[in-house]
Amino acid sequence: MRFDLSDPSTRNVLLAAAALAVACSVLSLIVVARHWAFIGEGISHSGFGGAGMAWLLALFVPSLDQPWVVYGSVVVFCLLAALAIGHLSREQRVTSDAAIGIFLVASLAWGFVGQRAYLHFNRKLPVGFDTLLFGATAGVGTEYAVLAVAVSVAVLLTVVALNKTIVSYCFDPQLAETSGVRGTFIHYLLMMLLAIVIVTGVRVVGSVLMTALLVLPGAAAMLLTDRLKTATAISIAIALLGAVGGILISVRWTFIPAGAAIVLLLFAEFLVAYAVSTGIRAAAPAA
Repeated sequence: MRFDLSDPSTRNVLLAAAALAVACSVLSLIVVARHWAFIGEGISHSGFGGAGMAWLLALFVPSLDQPWVVYGSVVVFCLLAALAIGHLSREQRVTSDAAIGIFLVASLAWGFVGQRAYLHFNRKLPVGFDTLLFGATAGVGTEYAVLAVAVSVAVLLTVVALNKTIVSYCFDPQLAETSGVRGTFIHYLLMMLLAIVIVTGVRVVGSVLMTALLVLPGAAAMLLTDRLKTATAISIAIALLGAVGGILISVRWTFIPAGAAIVLLLFAEFLVAYAVSTGIRAAAPAA
């Protein structure tokens, strides 16, 4: 398939991917700073449990066997999982990695129960199964592109408005709260921002690979600089290159999933950043 920018679907998916890349790249710095790499994994996989619930309901109410019902259930489950993980990790009665693991495995198990039950009784895969896991570029409408842009703008405005508060909380939560920062509010706000970005990005990248957009750009940027503003710019550039490049690869070679292409490009960029940072460190003593 030849890349055709005149195709509305291609333009829509490029716009959506670029918008999500910017939002994820900014949140990526927070995720890396707070050691929340697997929180995105827990939230995104919780969406699969939501899809499983929708598929089970469709067995009893066939009229609910619709893509919008599945997506709505994914959104609800992701938001609830974000609040639950945030609560458990905030209370510190359960460690954050244990809380993530609990919801991740339970959601995956419930999702596969729904998928297998649907397959058993209807003799076909449930609606949205492949897209939910690995994303898809085909059929992306203008409404989705507009939603992705709106979500990105909302995330950026929130982070900019609370920039100093978020930074102080991320690097030293206890000191920040001692200084008057509303730690509980910031904690749950960041969880909700992550959940909203994840449920929006699942359509293109898929729940299995969405975490990469929330980890790799920030991790690569922090290898190259200690300055926050510079790291933010680098993270955005890395995410945009990976997201747009991955979409173009998927459009050109349709057998390659968009999510997989995006993740592999981001991983390649991380390796380059690691090599560059290693070279800088090795050259530093000589200088």
